Amino acid sequence: MHIELPAAPSIIDPSIPSSTRGAAGCVRVPASGAVCVPDGITSAWMQLRGTATVQCREGSFRLKRGDWILLDHLSQPRVQTDHLGICMGLHLASEALAALGDGGNPLYAGRGRMGRDDMQIALRLWRRTGVLPDGRIAVRDDLRPLLLLFGDIQRDINRQSDRCPGRSLAQRSVLMTRLQVTRLHLEGHPQRDHSVDDLARFAGLPARYFSRVFQSVYGMSPLSFAGRVRLDQAVQLLREGEMTLDQVAVICGYKHRGTLVAALRAHLGLGRMERIGDHL
Repeated sequence: MHIELPAAPSIIDPSIPSSTRGAAGCVRVPASGAVCVPDGITSAWMQLRGTATVQCREGSFRLKRGDWILLDHLSQPRVQTDHLGICMGLHLASEALAALGDGGNPLYAGRGRMGRDDMQIALRLWRRTGVLPDGRIAVRDDLRPLLLLFGDIQRDINRQSDRCPGRSLAQRSVLMTRLQVTRLHLEGHPQRDHSVDDLARFAGLPARYFSRVFQSVYGMSPLSFAGRVRLDQAVQLLREGEMTLDQVAVICGYKHRGTLVAALRAHLGLGRMERIGDHL
């Protein structure tokens, strides 16, 4: 699946010799700025202040302070910050990723939040890079500490990868990569009416095998996970208080307000007379 994105300055300067395109680099997205990543580049992002929107092959994601996201080489993300946003990115061709990541945990596509200690470490490491907020890539050879930090904050994903079938770490890593990209696809399109066949096709796996492995790794079926993602987004939007129940129901893909209300009551364990807003 390919998403056409609005034009934005490329993070890779055409004047950079092709011999450096496999190098590691970092970039700071300027406030109210936009950065695009071309095909073939793995990218990892940390939101250090404000918010940012990421549009990519896997969908659309909003990053708040402390959020991180790692996207594979086919994602082609466009990152847009708000007027207060500071978003830092790592950009790695496959050669640089293999070289810098040697000896650390495998890095997988995915997203999450940093704890307070991880956030402080990230801030110190980013300051050491001295990258200017101009939205241009800076080729560096000292990014291994940041890569190791990403490997550490992916500790939950690495524990889940241990449940992947496979005779070797390489086989499990390939399968986990496909599962994580598909999981991101679900998180990036909560409003869609997903089917197991479509998700398996996206993952490049047989439907029955995909469903069984997804259940084994994440502890729930693909469609149950899709329902949870949809509900989590609805709860988040309602907590922000900028939309009505009807608006949230439409955005999150519920057929009507009543379906969303029933799902919220079941999720929160509420009785018929209890107000949902009091428990969000």
